[in-house]
Amino acid sequence: MKRNRLTDEEIDGWWDIARAGTWSGSAGGAPARIEISGDDLAEMAASYDPRLQEAPVTVEHQRQGPAHGWVAALRVIGDRLQARFKDLSASLREWLASGAYRSRSIEMYRPFEPTGKAYLGAVSFLGAALPAVKGLSPEPSAFAGREWKEMILIDSGGMNLAEMPTKGGKEMDEKTVAERVIHSLREMFAGREDPGTEKGRSEEAERISELSRQVVELKEMLEREKETRSQAESRLAALEEDIARKEREAEMLKFSSALEQAAREDRITPAELAGYLKLGSRLDAEGRRAILEEVAGREPSILFRELAPSREEKNSRAAEMDRQRARFEKFPEDPEHDRALKIMAASPGLSFGEAIERVRLGSK
Repeated sequence: MKRNRLTDEEIDGWWDIARAGTWSGSAGGAPARIEISGDDLAEMAASYDPRLQEAPVTVEHQRQGPAHGWVAALRVIGDRLQARFKDLSASLREWLASGAYRSRSIEMYRPFEPTGKAYLGAVSFLGAALPAVKGLSPEPSAFAGREWKEMILIDSGGMNLAEMPTKGGKEMDEKTVAERVIHSLREMFAGREDPGTEKGRSEEAERISELSRQVVELKEMLEREKETRSQAESRLAALEEDIARKEREAEMLKFSSALEQAAREDRITPAELAGYLKLGSRLDAEGRRAILEEVAGREPSILFRELAPSREEKNSRAAEMDRQRARFEKFPEDPEHDRALKIMAASPGLSFGEAIERVRLGSK
């Protein structure tokens, strides 16, 4: 069905610009999940003051050049924030009338430094670009152009009469308010065709098609959110596993360093060191802690220290063997000399003279 052009009165009415919910938007130029709460909507409506900072009307979020208009007022209807505009450019009016720009997007400060609350920064009309906030009406509210200040829908489906407007600066009684509500509702539905006629059925089919499209969009958004959540949970599990592995490696390094220090202090033998390191790799942190506590309670082994040659002794013996090799280096092969060196290597405490003597005694 062909869409009727919007009138100037409709264009000057109330437009949906935001809804409470969690949406896929952008923050600082990067993709982000944006949550808009009912409190955010209420704060933007209550604190908006053109004298403090007037929100411009733009197209496609253009942040340069002239504005296409300005936000004149804000109000909250149910779960959505609505705005009325002023000084709209002729080009934007024509685009709105023809339906070229049917979607809207907002820029929001949270918090806005002067007020410390959520504040409307700008309203941008979108053409081909898809809006982040879904479910906004493509046309102005049915109450556009009226002198209503605010109407709050409540769960019972009724209206808060205390928030209804005044006329001529005087309070209206409940009967007058009710009459005005009925009149406005009649106007709202006056343009609809009888659903029994072909035109009425066509309109109903179009409305059902639009609702179906919105359901599909919501399902797609839900699936994307599930996928994003699943990916985030997988990354979190991998990160936790990596952290646990690094913590174990660090704890094992501390364990082996403590055992090596115990070996240097003669609390454990080299063989025990190798065994404890192998055993510790199979135990949990509690088991390794028990090993270190047991080793720490040991006294240094004097016998092991006496039996084990000191570094100085090892160096002195190596030097003696090097001297003996050099001594006979330029002489013909001497079997006794070679055998003596082998005996010295097998008997750490034996001198070269004693080794030669054993060779000679053994050859007799």
